Amino acid sequence: MTSRDDETRIDEDVVDAIGALGNRTRLEILLALAEAQHERQEQWLHMSFTELYDAVDVSSTSQFSYHLDRLVGPFLAETDDGYRLTYAGDSIVRTILAGLYENTRSFDDTDVDGVCVFCGTDSLVATVAEEQFVVRCASCDTRLLTDLLPESQTRHRSASEVVDSVGTRIWGSFTLIRNGVCPECYGPIDTDVEAHRHDDRTLYTLESTCRECWLTIHIPLEAVAVLHPAAAEFFREHGISILERPLWEFFEHIVSKAVTAEVETVDPLAATVEIVLEGESLRLVVDDELTVTPASQPGADDT
Repeated sequence: MTSRDDETRIDEDVVDAIGALGNRTRLEILLALAEAQHERQEQWLHMSFTELYDAVDVSSTSQFSYHLDRLVGPFLAETDDGYRLTYAGDSIVRTILAGLYENTRSFDDTDVDGVCVFCGTDSLVATVAEEQFVVRCASCDTRLLTDLLPESQTRHRSASEVVDSVGTRIWGSFTLIRNGVCPECYGPIDTDVEAHRHDDRTLYTLESTCRECWLTIHIPLEAVAVLHPAAAEFFREHGISILERPLWEFFEHIVSKAVTAEVETVDPLAATVEIVLEGESLRLVVDDELTVTPASQPGADDT
């Protein structure tokens, strides 16, 4: 992982930018631009000084001008055509609308399909713990999966709809991570391999950490391999739409050893993931860049 010890974490520009947001009128200016952009369906819409002034409840043009000037630079761009949101300004608006500053709503434990990789029982439940989405085993009380859960993902959704949305989002995040992209800020990802001994087998996970925002996500090594089109097609040929199932249902294939990982070296990573279904097998090689390459075509299992 790239060290940031030699960088200034918080400089005065950051302090000034964050401080500029601590005012209702300035937030209303950003929201007014975003609302007009949404209503007119025009990306990166420009609005004149007068248009923005009329859209915001402020007592005088001089007061409005002061607040507007505080936003120009980090959150607004001033051009000959007027003012528009910058990427940062657009991100702040979406943060406000999504309610990322609000506490995540909880819901009752919800039974989900799947098998525990630790005790092998099919007693998984999804819940919210410490404002995170959690899938745990009700039998051995072990957490199998923990993921971020913003308030916007729970708003206007039932418990089952929240569960479905998380299941969809996780595979999307894995696709980005496999290609070295952070699913949160899109910065570069560094990945280490971790080995976990359980009973008579070793399970491998990939610990992927963003160099920029430090988000860390743990991924089963096998899950990275099944994202390859050859693996998805192999599952489909056997009546399984693997990417339409949430990750916690995929654990069943690891428990049954239908999907196994053989790691030759950890650093650099050199591994082979084998999928065996109905007497046919597909082997995929995973390298240190998380590039997945089919090692063989589906065919009769010689073992």
